[in-house]
Parts: sequence; structure tokens; C-alpha cells
Amino acid sequence: MQAGFVSAPDLGTEWGEGASARARWALPLLLAAALGFGLAFFISVDPLKGLAVPAAVAALVLFTRRPHWLLAAFVTSLAVPIQLAVAGLPVNAADALLLLWCGLWPLMMMRAEAPAIAQWRPPTLVWLIAPFILAVGLAQIGSIHPEASLKQLLRVIEWFVLLPLVLTALRPDARFQRFAGAALMTLPCLFAIDGVYEYLRAGERLTGLLGIPVPIPEGGDDQIRHTFDISGRAGSTFGGAQGLAIYLVMTMAFSVAHILHPPAPWMRRLGWCCLAMAIGGLYVAQSRGGVLGGVAVVVAVALTLRPSLRRALPLGLLFLTCVSLVGMGLWADWDGSVAGLVPGRPDSVLDRLIIWSRAWSLMLENPFLGVGLGNFRDHFFEREAWLHVDLAYPSLHAHNTYLELLAGTGWLGLIAYLGFLAAVARRLTRLWDQPGPKPVLTLGAIGALAAYAVFAMVDMLLLQNMHLLLILLLSLGLTAPGSPMVGVPLAERPFTEPGH
Repeated sequence: MQAGFVSAPDLGTEWGEGASARARWALPLLLAAALGFGLAFFISVDPLKGLAVPAAVAALVLFTRRPHWLLAAFVTSLAVPIQLAVAGLPVNAADALLLLWCGLWPLMMMRAEAPAIAQWRPPTLVWLIAPFILAVGLAQIGSIHPEASLKQLLRVIEWFVLLPLVLTALRPDARFQRFAGAALMTLPCLFAIDGVYEYLRAGERLTGLLGIPVPIPEGGDDQIRHTFDISGRAGSTFGGAQGLAIYLVMTMAFSVAHILHPPAPWMRRLGWCCLAMAIGGLYVAQSRGGVLGGVAVVVAVALTLRPSLRRALPLGLLFLTCVSLVGMGLWADWDGSVAGLVPGRPDSVLDRLIIWSRAWSLMLENPFLGVGLGNFRDHFFEREAWLHVDLAYPSLHAHNTYLELLAGTGWLGLIAYLGFLAAVARRLTRLWDQPGPKPVLTLGAIGALAAYAVFAMVDMLLLQNMHLLLILLLSLGLTAPGSPMVGVPLAERPFTEPGH
């Protein structure tokens, strides 16, 4: 039996055994003939567009037989948030690929190396996120704009339910582990290099030369676009530097993991190269959240590899706090204000404090169920809030994922979401600590989760593709060889050592 779909009976032994054997071959032959005539027709009618049809068919066949290539395309699409509106819902390249994945999922499950359908069950992530989805649904009761919050509910289901379900078509053997690790290290480097080029060329992007635009909101030039010509910070295809920063810092965790625990020697060298490029991209993005996320990655991975360090963590945090307080007291240029802690950008700090206070006051008005996920923006503008930086730009958010969830879904939603993050972190660490081979993707997922949790304190990630990236990384971490947390029992997923 060859790799790919489950093979049909051998022609030499089955042919001539009766009508049933011939019937098994009749349908594939008829389909192949119909497809061939259809492709010929398209090419003859419009040669240029017709050539795209066989290419699309070949891509579908490739993705069906080798779904890991669709995984690589999906990781790339997350960094190209070109967005259109379909029936009022925002749809981008990642959404389109996810829908394609759903359509191909039954065919992927027919592959010889696919997980057994009879033993399939929903992944653990779906059960863990269920309370949060329930809280988001209950927030519809007090939603100030039900249509807007309903769209966010659909997006949450797409991120946290649909994506983990389609990923169950993958079998995480050692070969797939190496492919996924290499993809997660190298593909983000393309956008890090694009960001560095954008910074050095004063806004000109390599991806722009390829015709890939950045997402710019509707309206005039007086609106904040967060592009290089406004902020002076590189954002690559994201436009905004924060999108590039969180994308790089979450995937950077896998470079760190492969440097410290490589499945093969060449992957450590690749990890060093990719880490250097990611750091360069973070530098030109000039993101505070990116710096905090990078520190969180290093700390989380170090604590995972050296459990003895966990006992010293409280003392270490106390020491850093004391050093920070003393350092601020001796800082000659510091004027004693919070805004002075961020040189060159005091207005953005003061505006965050105003926005955070408004999110907290909104929670006090709607403490249990909130005002509907995604409705904080509308509430903010309706109250005619004053900010140091004009925000006519319609995608204002709380600049803090936790405060945004608190305002949108109340304490019920925030507690459910924090419980989800804590439960996933616990399962990842338990998977790493169990006897046997150590899955490097699990180590990378631990670092990515730490980066996300810290970065979420200074930005609102529901506005990015980053929750799709988060769930992708967590799913790969939980589906490492030896893990019983996907729809296939442990006994059905033997670990294959590299080179075997």
C-alpha cells in the first residue's frame, strides 16, 4: 500500500473476477475522463484562466494527499490579512484556506496514513473552550449591538472549534513533526525580512512589490492606519507593527525550542538562523508587547526544561521588582509619570490608561455578561471619549485582550477564558513531563502560549489572525507523538524515531 489514499485492489489479480471488480474501476475512470474533458474545455475557452484550473485541481490533490503542505500555506496566510466582506462577515485568506480544509477533510481521512475514523473523537481543545463559547453566547442577552457580537461569536467558533477539528486529519509522526517545526521557523522569517526591508527602505515593502497590499481602513489620510508612513514602525503585510510583532514572537518560540531541544542537529542550526531573523523583525516593529512576549518565551521554555528553576521563580520576580523600582528612582530623565516610562511615545501610554479605565467602568455597569463581544468600540465612541491621539479610526479596542473580554462578556467570559488558558498550559506541561521522547512542538507551544498571555496585556488580539495562529500552535503541541489528546488513542499513534 503506497502513501496517499487507500489503494484499490490490484488490477492484475482482480480483473476478470466479475462485474463487481470492473465496477470498482468504472467510476474512477469516468471521473478522470470527465475531469480531463472539463479541463480541456476551460483551456480552449479561455487559455489564460483555463490554465489556472488544472493548477487548482493539482493543488487540491496535493493538499488532500499531503495535508502538511496545506498547513504551510495556512501559516503563511495568517501573515497576509487581506480582508473582504462576505455577507457582512470579514473573510481573509486564512478563512478561505480553513474552509478549503473543511471541504477536503473527508478525503484526507481516507488516506492510508490518516487517523482511524472509527476511533475519531473531538480534540481536547474543543471541550476546554466550550465554557467560554457559552459565555460569549450568553453575552448576546445584554449586547448593545447584537449583530456585531454575533459575528464575533461565529469567529470564536471558527478559531477555537473548526480549526482543531480539521487538524485531526493529521497524523503527528516524527516526519510531520520535523516538517511542522521547519515550517513554523522559516515561514515567519519571510515577513521578518520584509519588515526589515520596509524599515530600511522607509516604507517600501518586498511584499508590496509583489502586489500584496496592507489592510488600510476606509476613510481619509487623517485616520490612524498604523502603517509605516504614520508610525515609522515596520509592519510588513500586517500594516500595523503589533500584528507583525505577535506573529513573530509566537512563532519564535519554536526556534528557541529547536535550539534547546532539536530533533535533528540541522534543526538547531536552522533555529539559530530563524531566531536571528525574527529578532531583526521584532526590532524594526518596535513593539513593547513583542519585547515582553520574547522575554516570556525564554522564561517559559527555561522553566519547562529546568523544573528546579520554578522554585526560584518567586524570588527572581521579587528581585526584578526591586531592581526596577531602584532603577526608576535613579533614572535621571524620568519625570515620575507613567507616560515617562516609554520615551518618545507618552501620548500612547496616557491614551491606554484612558481606554483601560473606560473598559473597567463598562464592566462595573455590566459585570456578569458584558455588553457583547466586540462592542467595546461602539460603547467608547458613543460616550464621546477624549484621547490625546485622534482615533476616528473605527477599529478602536481596549488594547488589552483581558479587559476587552471583561467588557464584552463580563466576569463569566473572562474567568472561562483564563480557565481555558490555564488548562491548556497544564496539559502541555504534563505532556512534556511524561516519560518517553520529548516532543519539541510541545515545548514550542508552551513558549507561544506564554508569549500570547503576556502580549495580550497590551493589545487586543481578537482583531488579528493571531487566535488562529494560537490554536494552530496549541493543537500541534497537544498532538505530538505520544500524546493521547487528539481523536486517536495512544496505542494507535506509535512514535517513530527520526531516521526510522
